Amino acid sequence: MNKNILSMLFVLLCMGMPYTNSKADNPICQGYYTPDPAPMIYNDTLFVYSGNDEGGSFFTMNNWHLMSTTDMVNWTDRGIIFGHGDINNAKPAGDWASQCIYRDGKFYYYVTIESSLGGRAVVVGVGDKPDGPFKDVLGKALAGPNWDYIDPTVFIDDDDQAYLYWGNPKLYYAKLNKDMISFDGPIQVTDMSRGFAPNGESSKYTEGPWIHKRGKKYYMIYASHGIPESISYSWSDSPTGPWEWKGVIMGQSSGFAFTNHSGIVDYMGRSFFFYHTAKLPGGGGYTRSTQIEEFTYGADGSIPSIAPTDLGVKNPIHYLDPYVRQESETMAFSNGIRAFRGNGRGVYVGWCHNNDYIKVRSVDFGDTGCETFTLAAEALNGGGSVEIHVDKKDGAVIGKVDIANTNGWKEITVDVDRVTDVHDIFFVVKGGSGELFNLDYWFFETSGVRVPQGAYNETPAEIPGVVEAENYDVGGSGVAYYDEERANQGEVYREDGVDVVEIKDGGYAIGYTSTGEWVEYTIDVKKTTQYDITGRFSAGLDGGGVQLYLDGKELTATIEALNTGDWDTYQTVDVASIDLEEGSHVLRMMLTGPYVNIDWLKFTDPEGTNVTEVKAREISDGNFIIVDITGRYYGEISLTSGLKSEAIKKVKDIVSQSGIYFLKSFDDTITININ
Repeated sequence: MNKNILSMLFVLLCMGMPYTNSKADNPICQGYYTPDPAPMIYNDTLFVYSGNDEGGSFFTMNNWHLMSTTDMVNWTDRGIIFGHGDINNAKPAGDWASQCIYRDGKFYYYVTIESSLGGRAVVVGVGDKPDGPFKDVLGKALAGPNWDYIDPTVFIDDDDQAYLYWGNPKLYYAKLNKDMISFDGPIQVTDMSRGFAPNGESSKYTEGPWIHKRGKKYYMIYASHGIPESISYSWSDSPTGPWEWKGVIMGQSSGFAFTNHSGIVDYMGRSFFFYHTAKLPGGGGYTRSTQIEEFTYGADGSIPSIAPTDLGVKNPIHYLDPYVRQESETMAFSNGIRAFRGNGRGVYVGWCHNNDYIKVRSVDFGDTGCETFTLAAEALNGGGSVEIHVDKKDGAVIGKVDIANTNGWKEITVDVDRVTDVHDIFFVVKGGSGELFNLDYWFFETSGVRVPQGAYNETPAEIPGVVEAENYDVGGSGVAYYDEERANQGEVYREDGVDVVEIKDGGYAIGYTSTGEWVEYTIDVKKTTQYDITGRFSAGLDGGGVQLYLDGKELTATIEALNTGDWDTYQTVDVASIDLEEGSHVLRMMLTGPYVNIDWLKFTDPEGTNVTEVKAREISDGNFIIVDITGRYYGEISLTSGLKSEAIKKVKDIVSQSGIYFLKSFDDTITININ
């Protein structure tokens, strides 16, 4: 099937869907049914691939669908991306569960089809982008046809070996070659398929496998216990087993279809569980929708019992920026609205009737606030208007866009009432009967200047050196940092939303932390090499921790901050040894657990010779100037006794806060760590 036919089919499917008046943000897509979610992270975006239930008396699906997010609360509809019409020997209405993975510049999309040769089969599509277009490069099934061969899940291990798993009622697997489209060896059947686990409990494997690795454990998540299905998991020390059953993650409950299908992913230091239900109006066993919940692993790596909620994810990864172009198909919730592909606009929003609406969550208007609003729209029939409401569908109206006689697509700009800080925004459709208009994108504008992200005091932290936690970048909420509260609860040092606290012995730290919060730092790496990282933390309770990212990519695993008994007692811990490339980078520190104060992160070049940290009691005598890692001059001291304690005392008498300071003379450079 060509892309034009796919687009037309997509439109027809959307037109046939019922309206919903739910107030919740789960399921994450309300315009149509999206079973069998499969999350994938690429760069800084999380993608969720799904099926496209059409209802009836069986699992009728003709295409696969894609959504994406960067904040975990607003989702961008990317439309239909692949279908049986693009696949050789694929019958209509048989496009079942799928999963996509990136490797070496290509995206490999493993999908289930019903084969015209009899039975079901796993086929792989290959594309250059997450949303394709995908091509059936083999022109035949990778596995099958065989009626057992459904629900593929794909995984690349740390040693670069890739594996594919699938099956109902047995769990099959095979090694993949580097090309990702052929097997390295025969198809195997796991011990899980024998219906028991090493601990004596029944694994009750049914279908829908999902594999991922965390630490040294391999986790297999799957639908279990027959019909109606629950979600269980087993783990192993090897990607091929033996598998030990660990328990049920999600049992059957109200609103569920009689099947379930799940995926788990860690994104920006937080863990998320995807599954499907029958929660949407018209939902049922053959009309299922993707939902999401955030969770925390147990200290032993176990996955807790997870209950479905109406809200889904409570706290966003970051706030949405209204001052850049936002696609109309990016939304937390919609009523009546549908997403369409085509018309020369890519994906856009249509099927807009009176009182339909779009909800966008956690929009950060900043301190200056908005003044104008621009919407790209195309009037249909007599047209209508869009009212902009704040915080709820019937909340305060800050502006109204009239859409009529546009003669095609047109940008329409209107004045709006000023709004500051973070709010949910509702775009409410008003007009007569019938379909009123299509929407493409929108943005707000302000005469106030939004400060671009940059180094604090315009001085990037130099590496090797120390990154002071309180010296996070400028740029504001959702750009340079994310904090659950708008106010600085410590009320010191800076006046934005990050909670900065005073250290009892001098200096500042970031405190009052919550899981999911983050701060970013512009750093200047002076040399490409491996650096040893240490950090100084305090924690009055268990569970605190951080994780580091560099330029949007994971740099370290979770760094646990040990319980020091209170938040005034700081401890230096070894973090990691990491390779860094010379040049300017953005370092993100993400809170993976609450209740931790962060003083600084120190990057040391183990082979460096230009600066030597004082570890002995005796140091050279002489006159020294005091500078910090930015080169700022603090004063001069004279050392006569040759003792490190004398140097520290004299530096403390001059500097005002803790940190790393350099004592420089004509012949020597000495590093002093003031705690």
